[in-house]
Amino acid sequence: MQSDEQSNLPSQGQSKWATRSSMIRDLKLEEISEERWRNVTRVYKPLLLAWMKNKNVPASAKDEILQECWAAVWESIGKFERDAEKGTFRGWLRRICRNKIADYFRSLPEDQGVPQEVLNAAVNREQKDPDEIEAEEKALREIETRALSVVRGSIKNENTWKMFWMTAVEKVPTEEVAQQFNVSKAGVRMAKQRVLKRLKELGFEM
Repeated sequence: MQSDEQSNLPSQGQSKWATRSSMIRDLKLEEISEERWRNVTRVYKPLLLAWMKNKNVPASAKDEILQECWAAVWESIGKFERDAEKGTFRGWLRRICRNKIADYFRSLPEDQGVPQEVLNAAVNREQKDPDEIEAEEKALREIETRALSVVRGSIKNENTWKMFWMTAVEKVPTEEVAQQFNVSKAGVRMAKQRVLKRLKELGFEM
């Protein structure tokens, strides 16, 4: 069940969250921590599942495809470069997922599989249909909620989180928040930046 704060997240049309280059750089590090990797996979899982659902992947195959997707990300993230021509991290992740889904259907016995021409169209099609767009937007909202949940769990001081939420999400003036918590305006800004730093480590910004 979502908390009141999580349910107040901006809608996808309003969201200013985006995958950051800093997260991509972190994923390229040979010494990335197990916790950091686990958090990234946890946060992005809804998006991969949404793409699988759109392609009618059976529930029994989803875990295996998830593992194959993350293995491919781990193996090839060093080659990924985000730019206008090559696309975004999310687009790159979508292509990996799409290819793993196609591999799964190709592996099925001929009488259970998908016709080759359908597979080719699914793998090569860049334009999204309305159902896929809707599912992706829903998954992105869940990603935002998961990212906030991960970060909130790592913030030990409840007031730090509240000061962040009030200033960054509810847009309460810094001076008003400072008065409410009996701290300086600099203290409020420091609390906000502490949480934003954790979000950046997961690849998001507000």
